[in-house]
Amino acid sequence: MHWLLFQNIGLLVCFHSFISAFTLETKTLIFDAYYEYVSDRLEWKDAKELCNQRSGALATVSSSVEIQELSSFLSSLKISHPVWIARKVKTHPTSSSETLILEFRGRSDSKHARLLHKFPSMNLVTVCTRLCFDPNSFGISTIFSYSIPSYINEFQLRANLIQGKPVQLALLVHGIHGPYQEAFKHDDSWHSVCVSWSQIGGSWAIFIDGRANSSGNGLNSDKIGPDGLFILGQEQDTFGDSFKKDESFSGSITELHIWDRVLSSSEIDTMEKQCSPISSGLVFKWNGAAMEIATSLTKLWRDVPCQIPGNFKQ
Repeated sequence: MHWLLFQNIGLLVCFHSFISAFTLETKTLIFDAYYEYVSDRLEWKDAKELCNQRSGALATVSSSVEIQELSSFLSSLKISHPVWIARKVKTHPTSSSETLILEFRGRSDSKHARLLHKFPSMNLVTVCTRLCFDPNSFGISTIFSYSIPSYINEFQLRANLIQGKPVQLALLVHGIHGPYQEAFKHDDSWHSVCVSWSQIGGSWAIFIDGRANSSGNGLNSDKIGPDGLFILGQEQDTFGDSFKKDESFSGSITELHIWDRVLSSSEIDTMEKQCSPISSGLVFKWNGAAMEIATSLTKLWRDVPCQIPGNFKQ
């Protein structure tokens, strides 16, 4: 279900995938205001485009009053499915919902960002991010790579992009490559991706948009080494260098966070619904000041598309 607000004419539009469309109109002395409920289910970018076509914009929820209004409307229709909004709920009136987005425009052997964080050895780890792929980019794409001086291919998240097929994702740990698993459509839609790994049995898991996508065992049973370099958008063929254009990332990345533990499925689901990282075990939080960003990258400050449950509280 998608929540869209047309501010200049007081028009509110909701899309839901199960209930038939209807329109409810109320007259005022200044303008007509009505809710339109349509059965089509849309991707976030399509919902946003539809709003723009109708001289509107996706709704923002930035105050307790707006939260109550949205909650009341959804509750009146008994809606509990996720809804799209343009901005996440703010817990403080002065907080900003905008975040840094790194745009990797086209494949390159230079576009990258390096996390300025000193990593210890890790026997547990979870990495979550929001990203979208360039729909015109194909082949192997490296979302992030972590290398240590003694071993280059220590920890990676890679994608296999085949024309006409969904994006396939795979983890690589200490040179052991996990299987590629289909994740989502290869278009320019935003998705959240979480990957976790444990030294116990080399167990791993991939979550897409808050839901379990794939999991397995056997990806290395040794700790991930310390003092490594964590780089976005490139595979490292030497320690922190020797990038290859044909294995680089093309698209956009934001909100990458790292934990020193394996997050549970319920925690990942909660993060997806609340559009906010869990603090317990968080060792790296997305922050432009905590990264060395190549000048060839485009830096934007934008609202990140995120989903919230139909009935929610501040």
